Amino acid sequence: MRHGRFAPTDMNGWAWLFCLCGVLGGCASIESPDNAEQSSIEFNCAVGDVTPHEAMVWLKTTDAQTVNIQYSTDSQWSTFQETATVLTSPETDFTTHIPLTGLTPNTRYWYRSLMRGKGPGRPCQFITAPLEDNMTTVTFVIGGDTRHSFQPFSIMETIRTVNPDFFVFLGDTIYADKDTPARELSAYWNKYRENRDRFTERLFAETSVYAIWDDHEVDSDFTSTNPLMPIGRQAFFTYWPIRQHTTDSTRLYRTFRWGKAVELFLLDTRQYRNPATNTMLGADQKQWLLAKLEASSARFKFVISSVPFSDPRADKWGEFPDERDEILKFLTEMNITGVLFLAGDVHYGAISQVPGMPNLKEYIFGPLAAPMNYKISGQEPRFEYFNDDYRNFGKITVNAEDLKPSVHIEWFDTNRTLLHEVIIEDDRDQSLTSR
Repeated sequence: MRHGRFAPTDMNGWAWLFCLCGVLGGCASIESPDNAEQSSIEFNCAVGDVTPHEAMVWLKTTDAQTVNIQYSTDSQWSTFQETATVLTSPETDFTTHIPLTGLTPNTRYWYRSLMRGKGPGRPCQFITAPLEDNMTTVTFVIGGDTRHSFQPFSIMETIRTVNPDFFVFLGDTIYADKDTPARELSAYWNKYRENRDRFTERLFAETSVYAIWDDHEVDSDFTSTNPLMPIGRQAFFTYWPIRQHTTDSTRLYRTFRWGKAVELFLLDTRQYRNPATNTMLGADQKQWLLAKLEASSARFKFVISSVPFSDPRADKWGEFPDERDEILKFLTEMNITGVLFLAGDVHYGAISQVPGMPNLKEYIFGPLAAPMNYKISGQEPRFEYFNDDYRNFGKITVNAEDLKPSVHIEWFDTNRTLLHEVIIEDDRDQSLTSR
């Protein structure tokens, strides 16, 4: 296993912003659309839940508008396709979700909004997922926890410069329960609006996002019985480009495949959580997870949990040890290899050993823009690496092309200083080993 280096103390956020704008030659392009006539588009674009052939575009206007999406594989727009027209309305805070279908795998697309009587909006872009038999290298970034009072979210600009294939947002995408806590739907919407700063918009204009939630999208440490949960869930769907399940419109857990080596398993650790029945996932989601892991042919299976799988404390998986151990027992009995746990929530970066499984590790990231956690000791035996000094994000590169496919995990701070790294090799006929 290779160990990285620690960064110098983070620069002041505004000083960093000033320097960054100098490097970029000015920030005007991220403050306003290219076409002034598109001023009724508040947030030009976000795209998510990307597959080889589909993507979901999210859009918000300032008032009721008739809008559609043009999309193309040609950045010069010599040819393009166009979606059906939709109408934004106050019932969804003038947001809309527009699916793109019939896409070509492993291909860069540009897309832009078009409103009746106005010119096209500023183009945004994303990459479609490769097919399951594709051996391409995949790079993605991951992190969670963005609290409004920590703006500007300059770390989002740092993430953008990494040029990821996609971004996994680990939850706590807003802090609805802080400052003036949200209790009505309109207040939750306002929390999302105020959290989309210029750096977040710029990142979303250049890559896709897979978003999951944690507690602060509703209320601190909430469970399935919290009366605010349906309202917070509705707001979450309103403000993220998520493709709703055909038979269960409230379902958030889902899986995505990126080529031969990568499959993501996005868990919902909140809306089915019930301490009275000792479950974090609920029966349906747990069985879905086990069946999908067993069926997956991906070399690396990333189980993405908003709260750490290895954390022994309350509100984490340690509060539900029976369900956690059942999952681990299943992995052992079914000889399922290539599993890596990814998590956020706890406001430190770390590599942590999964309980009872010495060869299984969990990789923890964040916060992106929230207070650091100074209550946990990095001397706990479960930690192989621990950082509570710097806000951070993870960059994960999955190389499927070598004789021995590998995962390269790096932790970076706001200044893109490498904090730590580890390379995990797959020996194909053996369990995953680290070096």
